[in-house]
Amino acid sequence: MSKRAVKGLAALRPALFAFLSSAVLLTGCASTSGGPDAQASQSGLNNLVLMGGPFTLQAFDRAGPQSHAHVFIEGDGRPWRAGGRVVSEDPTPKRLLALGWMREVPGPVLYLGRPCYFTTEANPSCDPLLWTYGRYSELVVQSMAAGLQDWLRHRPHITSVTLVGHSGGGVLALLLAEGVPVVNEVVAVSTPVDIDVWTGMHRYTPLFASLNPARQQSWRKGVLRRLYFGQNDRQVPPEAFIRAARDLPGAMVRVVEGADHDCCGPSVWLAPRQLDAAHSSRPGGS
Repeated sequence: MSKRAVKGLAALRPALFAFLSSAVLLTGCASTSGGPDAQASQSGLNNLVLMGGPFTLQAFDRAGPQSHAHVFIEGDGRPWRAGGRVVSEDPTPKRLLALGWMREVPGPVLYLGRPCYFTTEANPSCDPLLWTYGRYSELVVQSMAAGLQDWLRHRPHITSVTLVGHSGGGVLALLLAEGVPVVNEVVAVSTPVDIDVWTGMHRYTPLFASLNPARQQSWRKGVLRRLYFGQNDRQVPPEAFIRAARDLPGAMVRVVEGADHDCCGPSVWLAPRQLDAAHSSRPGGS
């Protein structure tokens, strides 16, 4: 964790509280589930905590002998309440869409939580900036990179990783892939690739403490970036983000007919042979 990122958080705190008095406040970019522990248990996942710098990150995983793993990042959840006028005490999503997708994917899988999600009160380093205006900040990205490296450190047989992110989780997946060399693929679903465009079109306060993938100057080579948009998605309408998505190096962009913001599960982006493997490995599967 860099000292520059931590100092940046401290420097931005006064600006955060100035913005809280503003009449124009933003709501979350993808609320996504129910009890996480119960849902994870039903999916045969293990509950674990990863170290992400000064933060502890809630995570769930499933072991497997394969050398390729899928790592899932949820949407932004509920950064604000009361119609976007009050900062949430706990931004954790109510519907964990990405956690449900893990059942459909074979091999090793990891659900990687964000700083201050699930465990806000247990993290003394938590600051509302981390789930509001700085939800895609350098500090958040570095923390999640440290958590992922912590997980990989104990699994040396894993030599490549696909990051799967939904909505705002897709923004983090794109940014996180740049700092974790073992990542060779990103699947970004319903993702506001240009966060300035996203806040502007919804008339939200700009995410002034966040990194914007559309403004990234350089990208790591050898990473396949696949982006999927729902044709009927009103929160992240494809026509507003396709251009920025196609500008990403190695990008493959697809608009899924008839789909909305909950687009698109493994049945859309996972290879048929992998889906067959996932179904056959379930209890009671053929």
